[in-house]
Amino acid sequence: MRPVLFDGRFGWLHPATGSSGVVLCAPFGYDALCTYRGMRRLAERLAARGMPVLRFDYAGTGDAAGEASEPGCWRAWIDSIKQAVALLRETTGVERVTLCGLRLGGMLAALAAQELGGVDGLVLLAPVLSGKNYQRELRAHYRKWLLMPAAMDCEAEPDTDAFVEAYGFRLYADTLESLRAVDLRRDAARPAKRVLVLDSLDPARVDALVAHYREQGMQVERQSFDEYGKFMMESLDSEIPQVAFQSIEDWLACAAGQPDTREHQAADGDAHAHAHAAPHAEHMADHVVDQAVDHAVDHPVDHTAGHLVEPGVIETPVWLEGGRMFGIYCVPASHTAVAPAALLVNTGAVSRIGNARLGVRFARRLARQGIASLRVDLGGLGDSQPSLDTLSLDALYAQAGADDAACAARWLTAQGHRGAVLLGICAGAFVGLHAASREPAVIGAVLVNLQKFTWHNICDEHGKPAVPVATFGSTRTYLRSMCQPRKWLRVMRGQSGGLPVARELAGRFAARFGATLADRIERISGVQLGPKDVRRLFTALHARGVDTRLVYGVLDEGVEELERYFGARGGRLRRYGRIDVVFHERTDHAILSSRAQENVMSSFEEFFHRTFDETRQPESLAAGRPLRTRLDWRHARPMQWLLKRVRALRLSGEA
Repeated sequence: MRPVLFDGRFGWLHPATGSSGVVLCAPFGYDALCTYRGMRRLAERLAARGMPVLRFDYAGTGDAAGEASEPGCWRAWIDSIKQAVALLRETTGVERVTLCGLRLGGMLAALAAQELGGVDGLVLLAPVLSGKNYQRELRAHYRKWLLMPAAMDCEAEPDTDAFVEAYGFRLYADTLESLRAVDLRRDAARPAKRVLVLDSLDPARVDALVAHYREQGMQVERQSFDEYGKFMMESLDSEIPQVAFQSIEDWLACAAGQPDTREHQAADGDAHAHAHAAPHAEHMADHVVDQAVDHAVDHPVDHTAGHLVEPGVIETPVWLEGGRMFGIYCVPASHTAVAPAALLVNTGAVSRIGNARLGVRFARRLARQGIASLRVDLGGLGDSQPSLDTLSLDALYAQAGADDAACAARWLTAQGHRGAVLLGICAGAFVGLHAASREPAVIGAVLVNLQKFTWHNICDEHGKPAVPVATFGSTRTYLRSMCQPRKWLRVMRGQSGGLPVARELAGRFAARFGATLADRIERISGVQLGPKDVRRLFTALHARGVDTRLVYGVLDEGVEELERYFGARGGRLRRYGRIDVVFHERTDHAILSSRAQENVMSSFEEFFHRTFDETRQPESLAAGRPLRTRLDWRHARPMQWLLKRVRALRLSGEA
């Protein structure tokens, strides 16, 4: 697996020795995030069967240069597929090429194949058949998301013709105009010699398309795609469509003259092991990025391997820890690796690109301000090694993730940076918290919507949670809903049970009261009654001098965890001089809305410039005092009150 660049597009070549190759055409937006792991696994499976595969990002998507808001994207997307075919032919020498597209990628693949001519095969996975219908589908997805608990406090986007949004990704007016005019049956009348269609969404339209292709004399095979629903789920829950992928393998292998896959089951293990092997540094006709400099973390990056993604911003694909982790190092063109760098870790199971492409856009925004960054795929995520068929919550919250983040921070210091300032969201915030508490290379952390301070495995042998993960939302959410008359009407009509909610809230208030009481006793007597593991994390952060900011949406479920251990709005964290808590309205949990994205980026920038600007003033003596000095009995609130009264009595007696 080798990174490739062509005309500002970033992608991956999965080499093989066969004479038939495949170009994978990704879907758009949230669909691409959900299926990123699956499409990579498909590429590896095909390469293991002897078919070279190229997968890549369209202009303004993924790690490619540009923004989706730029004019001409639709034309550029089709042209990029044609360029990818040319690159695959040039670098591998394949004689036959098949285009394989999922959802919108299927429509784009068919249009590109129609223009290219001579395409051997076309695989359409649940293809978008009508541009008008697809736009309506995106709008419906957005309305559905607005009703979800995770979007409760988000700022809804205006209903406008300027763009259509779904899960943080937008198609803009210029692209929408081109998309609306497309009907696959009319505009890709004869795209390839052979066509494989897998679809279960719109059988009538697909049957009509298949009949049309057969009338044109093409060989067409139609199969059901029953695994589609489970494949298109959120990235953590997305399941590899094994049956569909096996069908694609067999269909392509048959065209290449290979025996049926059932005769090669014994060789699958060796083939997959080869596909998962650590990448090797090679150079391919100026298209393949030289990786050799990136395998040794003890040496600075050779910036000649980087490429310009916009004026003044250079990005370099890098391998960390001998090729086990992959990242993109983004720096200003006039970069000197002295100041701290930002370290952007995965949000949940999403690749380094980030929800709503936040990782890419923010890295380049920081570079425009002179701040270098590394957006990294931790082990088992994105394009790091090895690729996995399944993921679980336990894997996301494992300490191995914190170890990987620490490794990435050390890589940044090896490039000459004074340290790493980590940004993590949701599970990434958990990883960041634990990495920052023990890794000297991490000198700062911004942790967004942190759900848990500690984690105890909850998944069964199949990787599924054995206990409910989040039965109830935040307390503020339920208190707010209790003020709505329609909620009470539902309870009185028997449509909603109020007793479980009341029981849950009562338990929460009791737990908070108990934690507060334990804290008071501890501060007066010095006897520790509260949870030591959580306290130990923040004590370690302060002791190491790690400046830390916790950022929460006001209704995020993570606030429940914060207030359980540290009181209302995390007030008890004020004892740690280097830790602050910030709340933002209109900030959804996964940071999908544009307002939430701006809140997070602005908060990180303000924190970074205030804390790590080279011209900042020395830390105050109060913030620099040892934690044990500031938390002794004299600083306990009851004792402070008593001492004030004693001083007042003494002064009155002296008077």
